[in-house]
Amino acid sequence: MKNKQKSRSGCRTCKLRRLRCDEAKPGCRNCAQKGLECPGYQQRLQWSTKHERPSAATTSGPVNFTQLVCAASESISHPGGPSFDETAPDRSDGRASRTPEFESGRSMTPSLSPTPESSSASPAADNAALVPLAGQGAVVQETPDLMLFQPVVDIPSFLVEHWFKSVCASWSAQDSVTNPYRLLTSSLWNTSRPVFYALQAISAASLVERLPHVMKETARAAPRLATDAIRKELVAFSTASRRRFPSELLLSLFCMSSSMCWMEARELGLQYVRQARALLRYLDGWTLDEKEQQMLDFFNGCLIYEEMLRSVVSDDEIDCENMLSWPEPPSLGPLVPAIPHAWTGVSPDLLRLFGKSVALCRRSRTRWRNNDGTSYRILEGAAKDIEEATVVEESLLAIEMIDPPELDQMTVRARSLRDVTEAYRLSSLLQLYETFPDLITKRIPALADADRSAVWNAWVSPLALHITDILEGIPAGNLRCIQPLLCLCAGSGLRFDAKVPQGRDSRSYLLSTEPLLPVSPIPLELVATDVASDVAPDVASGVSPASSVPSATPNISENSVKISHARQSLMDRLDQLEVSLPPKPIGVAKQLLRAVWSAYDEEIGTSRRTHWLDVMSHTGLHSLFG
Repeated sequence: MKNKQKSRSGCRTCKLRRLRCDEAKPGCRNCAQKGLECPGYQQRLQWSTKHERPSAATTSGPVNFTQLVCAASESISHPGGPSFDETAPDRSDGRASRTPEFESGRSMTPSLSPTPESSSASPAADNAALVPLAGQGAVVQETPDLMLFQPVVDIPSFLVEHWFKSVCASWSAQDSVTNPYRLLTSSLWNTSRPVFYALQAISAASLVERLPHVMKETARAAPRLATDAIRKELVAFSTASRRRFPSELLLSLFCMSSSMCWMEARELGLQYVRQARALLRYLDGWTLDEKEQQMLDFFNGCLIYEEMLRSVVSDDEIDCENMLSWPEPPSLGPLVPAIPHAWTGVSPDLLRLFGKSVALCRRSRTRWRNNDGTSYRILEGAAKDIEEATVVEESLLAIEMIDPPELDQMTVRARSLRDVTEAYRLSSLLQLYETFPDLITKRIPALADADRSAVWNAWVSPLALHITDILEGIPAGNLRCIQPLLCLCAGSGLRFDAKVPQGRDSRSYLLSTEPLLPVSPIPLELVATDVASDVAPDVASGVSPASSVPSATPNISENSVKISHARQSLMDRLDQLEVSLPPKPIGVAKQLLRAVWSAYDEEIGTSRRTHWLDVMSHTGLHSLFG
């Protein structure tokens, strides 16, 4: 009589294939017939929570939330973004949401040499959780044999360590041992749930493109955990009896707002920025000590940078109006000093002016795109835009670039910091001049009757070439996180002044590299002006042509050669940044520049003048370019 009892100790191969294993020695018959090496019949222990019952927890939350927390639930919990478990209990005392239960044996130095199975297999297929809750042990990847001898990687610890070693340096323009983000994170990562999970989320997002099989599931789960922790911390903050400066909340919100586009290029993280804005405005009414006031000023500068980035791409009317309502920097005399920020490296006053400039340009272009005809209302709105742009232009011209006393002995990083600040100032002016050419004719009355091409060639192109010159002098590894937007702005001013033979395929935006007969360069007519000489750089002192770009010929002007070289230089810089920064936003910037230049080149010889913001709107190529 056959034994009909099922085998529960067969080999793993037969179990996965749902076959009855004969458990023959040294290997089963099924594996032998398939030519496979039988893994044997070693029994393994597996922890199961199937029959566990959750302990009773208090579900009573606070009766009335403040307006701040209501905004948190509405802004962070949005369709398509991280979701919350509305049934999760909230502790009004806030202690549970701020203190993860870490095991005393957890190591911050995990092994970084996982097995092939653990590094290449899908986490879901391996049935191993890559984001265990705080307090669980290290993640162990199961393998058929030699399981006890394989190295172990604790994913949360690895991600936190990766943030300190790599992410913080690329995420911060001004990174050093005194970086406030680095100092805050060092003291909060193991005591604050929002910080603990936010660091995992931003680290996983930075790795998901390069380690997709390992980090894909983690990068999806970590933002949900971080968002849930932030929401609970907001509730605890609003109901706490003793007021405490919410450093961990602000740090976590900015981590999340910055990193959402690293996984999905078009995700702008607006819900986190808006919540940070509401929280900072609430804190403005507090009486703070000196240390807390410094921290508030630091986070306000971070908010300005985050909102400035979104001034380029956000179509939300509320965000646009918020940016346009920013006050002008207080005048301390004829010039306003540009004081660097500890995280961005660029003065918050200057970043505010840049964001306001671009927001004005986007509002103007949106008005003209959405109205085919001309009406009194449209003309009135256009006049208002020019009036506001004039005020911003004057503020930008009043910015003073402060040089340190030992200018000749400046380090490369210090010089780069000064150059990138100047590049942001000139890029702000460039956007205003591209959008409102009336500002140019006010500076050069002789151009009042000239056509748009002449105005562009006399003022906009030289300024764009000058900004490109500045960027070429900044090493790609210095202040790299704030360079992509500068490349995009400089590229928006690079138009050929006449038809030129162009390259093919991916280099169609350049002059053709086919050999041409060289002749003496044709000198350009210089524009004389007695105002804002630093805004209209000398055209003759622009970038020198690259060796791969042909010399000027009777059919190719010297300006076209410079434009071609500048386009190639900006693309080369974005290629370098794409390697060292999260690649998705950089890839979008490259696609957008190619589309803009293609639109420009099709308009040579016509009266049309497509704005680069129109190209971005039509193509949908947008992300956070910083």
